[in-house]
Parts: sequence; C-alpha cells; structure tokens
Amino acid sequence: MARIYFNRYKTFFLLIGLLCINAVAYAQSSIPFTITAQGHIMVKASINGVEGNFIFDTGAGLTVITKAFASKINGAAKEDGGLTLFRATGEKMTVDLYKANILSLGSFVEQNPQLTIVDAIFGEIDGLISLMSFRNQPFTIDYNKKQIVFETGETLAAIKKQGSIVPLQMDMSRDKTLDVFVYVVVNNKLTLQFCIDSGAGANIYRINGKYISALGVDTAAAVKTYHPSEFNPQIKTVIYSANLQSLAIKGFPAINVQNVKTQFIDGLIYDGIVWLSWIGKQVTFDLPHSEMVVR
Repeated sequence: MARIYFNRYKTFFLLIGLLCINAVAYAQSSIPFTITAQGHIMVKASINGVEGNFIFDTGAGLTVITKAFASKINGAAKEDGGLTLFRATGEKMTVDLYKANILSLGSFVEQNPQLTIVDAIFGEIDGLISLMSFRNQPFTIDYNKKQIVFETGETLAAIKKQGSIVPLQMDMSRDKTLDVFVYVVVNNKLTLQFCIDSGAGANIYRINGKYISALGVDTAAAVKTYHPSEFNPQIKTVIYSANLQSLAIKGFPAINVQNVKTQFIDGLIYDGIVWLSWIGKQVTFDLPHSEMVVR
C-alpha cells in the first residue's frame, strides 16, 4: 500500500499518483522557487492552465490540490477507483483519485496527471507537486540559486562527473505512488533507510521510536510530547525529542550532519524521514537510474 505522511510544518497531508506520464522537457530549463519560513520549496505551477502556489515535495507520494483550487480548473475528472494509504504514523486513509488534463512547471509539461483533492484551506498554498511527475525527467534542486533545473542527457552526464553519485531506493506502488529512500548511518552505529522528504520542513530528522534504545537515547531525559491527528484527535502520536551525534549517507561519510536534534516517533512506518537541504546545496535526482547526485 502507499504511504502518507503529515507533520506539524506541512499544512496538509501528502498523497501520491499518476497512471500515465507523458512529460517532456526538450532542453535544459529551470523554474525559480522560494523557501517558506518553515523551509518548504514553493513553486508556481499550472494545472489545466490555472496557475497556483505549490510545495515541491519529494516526500509527497501523490500530487494534491485543495478543493478551492480544484473549483478554478476545468476537466479534473473523478476516477472510478480510489487509493488506500497510510500516514507515516500508521493512520489509515482512503482518498479519491482525479485525472487532470495537463500540469506544467515552466517548460516542463506532463499530460494527464493524476491527483487527489483535499477539502481544506491552507492560505497561499494550493497543493503539493509529487515525484511521480518526474519519474522520467532528471532534475536538480539548487538551493544556492533557488531554482529547479530540468536536466538533459548532456547536462546530467556532466553533473555526474562533478558530484557524488548516491544510490536511491525507489518505492513505487501500483504505478500511482513514488517515494525515494537512502541509507543513513546514525551515530556510527545503525544503518537505517530514510525517506528523503523536501516537504518535511527545515531541520527535520525523524526516526522510528523502536530505535531509541539501540541508539542509547535516555527517554527519561528526552522531551516527550503528544501530537493529535489532524483528522482524528483521539489518535495521538508520541514523540521524544533528543540530540544524536551524527547522521551520514552510507558510503559517503563527507555527506553528514553533526549534533542532530531528532524526533523519535512511535509507530513510524519508516526507519526514518529526513529533509533534503542538509544533503547538499545542489542535489540532482535521476529517478530513471535510481540515483541522486550531490554537489
């Protein structure tokens, strides 16, 4: 089943989807982005010709639009089938699926994108753009220039000569959802598989609570909080906050972060979830070859 994840920085849950991709970027091109106060990558994108503000989210399996934005576009047809997902905390959810006509970010175009619609109002945010739109299109997130670059075969080859090529693990479900993972060495002790989530917000490091003892975290000294579900307040997630010594990409010890403020979450369905910026200021995703290039 597909997974879904929500945290206090994201203003709505993450979903995923795409049945048919016909995306093209004929030459290297780019779109600008801004960084929100919470650390999200915000881009301008158009669905069926209507422009909106979207979070570019490598951890959102399915592309999402709000009900308010959906009312502005024509041609988002509801599909017969739906999708059952689990939030990262294990909470089960079932959503409807829709097919739009076209999604575009600058010169990048995807025909017949699949998405879901949420009945919520989130200020200036109209939705999330997921990785499913780019499973055939390599791209770079450049934090220095604040732009997303759609790479060609030639530019991608040059980038791979310059940077560290990190293997990714791809999790695609039913040809509708796509998440990416990387192995991370925690405290030079455990090797765990983390979901790379650019939409998690700034300085977000989350680990499954079952690893607390193995990592030597003293739960008595850790800060303990309870986070109620935004959809069912009776469901509360237990979170312990504590500092860890280090995180480093397996096989690439230079890609690391020290003295890491970490949240340990009981019932997390992954080993861990990590934001993107600490990995590098220029990160290229080559999803067709299950690789990430860090410069």
